[in-house]
Amino acid sequence: MARTTMRAYFNLAILVAGLELLAIGVWFVLEGARIDQSDTMMVGYITGAALLASAIWLGGYRPRHDEFVEPADDTALREAKARLDRMDPARLAEHVADLCERDGLADVETVRVVEDAYAVDIHAKRGDGSLAVVRCRSTEGPGPVAGGVVEDFVTALDADLDRAGPVLLATTAGCFSAKAAAIAASAGVVLLDRGALAHWECDKETPASLAA
Repeated sequence: MARTTMRAYFNLAILVAGLELLAIGVWFVLEGARIDQSDTMMVGYITGAALLASAIWLGGYRPRHDEFVEPADDTALREAKARLDRMDPARLAEHVADLCERDGLADVETVRVVEDAYAVDIHAKRGDGSLAVVRCRSTEGPGPVAGGVVEDFVTALDADLDRAGPVLLATTAGCFSAKAAAIAASAGVVLLDRGALAHWECDKETPASLAA
């Protein structure tokens, strides 16, 4: 839900105060020039300054609804990451499949990966009809996802001649190794670590490659 931030309100207060001080200064300058200025006219100056400040703020400072999406708070993200840490491959695949269905992908199905006991693939159709493949791989221990994991995924993809559409690798790990990132980049594989999955769940930040 969109909202006006406290910083935007602070900008409004500064703008109003500045223009009202300017209006009061103009009143005193005119008084010093011996131009008759009544107290009523000062009130008019101040009111006019406040209205002008509000108009400027509405036009430039206040965030528009289509520019601001309220992010999930840190507690929600921490809880999401903690849940991901406890997921085995099957549960991770169910979770990602639920996210795909929530975000409008069709014909979502899970496919067990025979050659990797820690992985489950998800096949889903995007809005343009192309098939997206998401490999869900849970990890053991705090280390990053190794390059070999991504390499095996790319090899399996290369063997699938009918594949068309984006491919992603989602994991419960907190990061990927430099080698894994390099292999993924050269093969066009989108990597989603635990943090990215938590944001997908809590902030509804659908990976761009799935949102066609």
